[in-house]
Amino acid sequence: MTFKTRALHRGWAMMSTGIALLILVIVVIWATSIYGDYIKQKEYQVTAVQLSRFKFALKGYVGRHYDKLLASAGTNQPVMVTTAMLKNTGFLPGGFSDTTTTGQRFQAAIVRNAMRTEQLQALIVTQGGSRLPYKALRIISADIEGLGGYVWNNANVTGAMGSWSVPLNSFGLSTSTGHVAALLTTDELSDARNESDRLYRFAVTGKPDFNRMHTSIDMGGNNLNNTGTVNAIEGRFSGNINAVDVTAEGNIRSQQGWLISRGDKGWLNESYGGGFYMSDNDWVRSVNNKSIATGGQIKGGNIRSDGRLSVGEVLQLEQVNSAGGECSSNGLVSRDASGALLSCQSGVWGTHGKVDVINGNNPTCPANKIPVARYWTQAGGSNYGNYCTLQTGWAGVTMPSCESCVNWEKCHMVYSQTWSATACS
Repeated sequence: MTFKTRALHRGWAMMSTGIALLILVIVVIWATSIYGDYIKQKEYQVTAVQLSRFKFALKGYVGRHYDKLLASAGTNQPVMVTTAMLKNTGFLPGGFSDTTTTGQRFQAAIVRNAMRTEQLQALIVTQGGSRLPYKALRIISADIEGLGGYVWNNANVTGAMGSWSVPLNSFGLSTSTGHVAALLTTDELSDARNESDRLYRFAVTGKPDFNRMHTSIDMGGNNLNNTGTVNAIEGRFSGNINAVDVTAEGNIRSQQGWLISRGDKGWLNESYGGGFYMSDNDWVRSVNNKSIATGGQIKGGNIRSDGRLSVGEVLQLEQVNSAGGECSSNGLVSRDASGALLSCQSGVWGTHGKVDVINGNNPTCPANKIPVARYWTQAGGSNYGNYCTLQTGWAGVTMPSCESCVNWEKCHMVYSQTWSATACS
């Protein structure tokens, strides 16, 4: 018995395998192309985001410096703004890249609007770097916030999808094909100016300037109510200031007024516990009975000491009185013209320790004096006598009689002459 063996179709198997591999290669190539396009589109999106951020920063910069830029710009003479300028003024973060992924750098030109010269407009155009293909320009310009555009010929900037077009030379700019751009219109920059000048009621994250004044504010006579702490360099008020406590780091000065306190309070030195106050209508008192010291003078109508009065140098009495004159109160002390001390005794000014000689026929001492000796004149004009130390044996004189011979007070002498003198002290 014989068997027939069927031959395998080896050629078809190899062909099917080859087709499968070819399809796989095509899919890989297609996928790689798709992935490459995806990466390219992401790169284009990054460029669009970069330019949008630059545009936003430029808008803030123009809003802040609008008047200064308006004074410098012309209708065809631009003011150029770079990435470095925006970073230095805080409108861009310090780490913001100066160029795109293709090496194109950002630059803006600000000019006056030719139709409305009191207003500004701006154009951003990238410079240098690698030229972008037309497809990239269309994608990037469409993704830029606002009026994105591109340069496909050297004369004009064209908006995304051909939506607008402006000549480069109207902004004083020039560049080559393959660069991206963005336009900031007059209205957009005017809004930026108003936004910059507007004072916001609430804090805006990353925008502290929205809550900051850049000029004086006139309240027109109206109040600022319910404020917390008011921090200022200087305050000027034409009316009253009402407060609970006032603390000053420096001086408190009154030009034409008083430092007025009410009640039984006055001025107090907190560090040492001294000061002055009044608690009645008559006396200015020292807080805590502190002493008062000065190298100058203390002057008043009357000065009274309830304790001991001590003088470190000399006591000078300027008023002059005369012995025998009237005085108002016993115990007063004065001086005469020669400087001798006087005291008020029984309403009459009298000396202390000075002997006055009163001449006459048996003279007597005044009320505030006591006799201590007598002199008499002997016939022939000879004078004899001494203060309570008279010698015996003089003509007509006996031993003096004393009421108190210990102190030789009130000495009396017996005499027979018609003229004599009494020593009074």
